[in-house]
Amino acid sequence: MAGVVAFWAAVLAGLSWWSVRGDPATVPEQRDVGQAMPALRRASGTLLAAAGSAASGSGGLGNVGSGSATPDSAAPNGTMSGGATPHSAVPNGASALGAASNGAAAGSERWVVRLGELRSETCQLTPIRAGVNTFREVFLYVPQGRALDAFDQVAAALPREYRAGVVSARVGTKLSLFADAGDFIAIEARARMDDQVLTLSARTGCRPGSPDPGSDPAAGAPPATLAGTVAALGGRADAEVSTLAVACPGGGTAATYQAIAGPSGDGPRGLPDGTTPVWSGADGWAYRQGPESVVVAAGGENLLVSVTRPCGQ
Repeated sequence: MAGVVAFWAAVLAGLSWWSVRGDPATVPEQRDVGQAMPALRRASGTLLAAAGSAASGSGGLGNVGSGSATPDSAAPNGTMSGGATPHSAVPNGASALGAASNGAAAGSERWVVRLGELRSETCQLTPIRAGVNTFREVFLYVPQGRALDAFDQVAAALPREYRAGVVSARVGTKLSLFADAGDFIAIEARARMDDQVLTLSARTGCRPGSPDPGSDPAAGAPPATLAGTVAALGGRADAEVSTLAVACPGGGTAATYQAIAGPSGDGPRGLPDGTTPVWSGADGWAYRQGPESVVVAAGGENLLVSVTRPCGQ
């Protein structure tokens, strides 16, 4: 009898070891943040491509024609298939979905997009165990009153398998976008109806391990628009350039190029003739110049110019 017990104990131990080594993770805590980085980078590229598609009024990556939709159901404990956490839907609160919601929202006007840095923040896996949440943000600049259209356009442009959804609450004044990028990577955004600067993010969720973001993919030379804008704003045309880049889902690279210009001051300036900013405020302004997005941040002593070359360019 003792031999039989020992045999089955060995079998169970072996099966447990094989399961730990070979089975896919069922919760994000089973994959450390380093293992999540490839999936986060893919999702970030897909998110920027979708935002760029919405900003340009072009087609999407998989949902165009069907519109965005809230997931049919959520898994127990509020976790979507694949690990992303859905926003709570308000009965009858889902927005009019996809490009059909208010006509072709971006068809008659073009918006502005910008890629943010890869960042990490501490979080708590358990009351006594710390973790890290790594994320990347994409910023979409739209005219006032177009936040719902923008969320719908982005959701419609994301791949169909992401099951992207947009929900409006509190009589349509609070908006949420959510999508499940798989591998426990969540795409989400929240805004008010009258917001003009929309922050979308791809997130790993709280995971064990230490952040090791690595480096972005190589991007091409900065566009001439950057040097021209910096010079028009009192900076040096040969100013040092920093680059943020992601791989596009269809191949190639999209990037945001940044450089310091002249001193900050009041109001938009240095725009090409006939150009109207999509957004302007105390913190800067944003506009389109051909296929490129230009954002001028005026929050510091000097202006910071960002020019984004989207996927497909």
